[in-house]
Amino acid sequence: MDTTFDITKIDKNRLAQPSTYNQLKAISYKFSKTKAGKMNWQRQKRVLATLYSLQKEGKLSFQQAHKMLSTSKTLPKVYEDLMNVYIETHDA
Repeated sequence: MDTTFDITKIDKNRLAQPSTYNQLKAISYKFSKTKAGKMNWQRQKRVLATLYSLQKEGKLSFQQAHKMLSTSKTLPKVYEDLMNVYIETHDA
């Protein structure tokens, strides 16, 4: 039994729809581990919140999230910048 995810089997209309919350969680976990392999929980929550806000605005599609999960080695700069701008403007 093959359990590998194959994006080519997903409906074309679904690919353009917003990403799923589980995709966002997976991305936040992937890009929040330290070099020692431990989870940076503060960063994980920030990445998740940044991506979730984009998803709610319709600016992060299922296909974009899949691409980040499958090919990106680091969080793309555009998302990193959005997260940093938010932190700078809302720092208490």
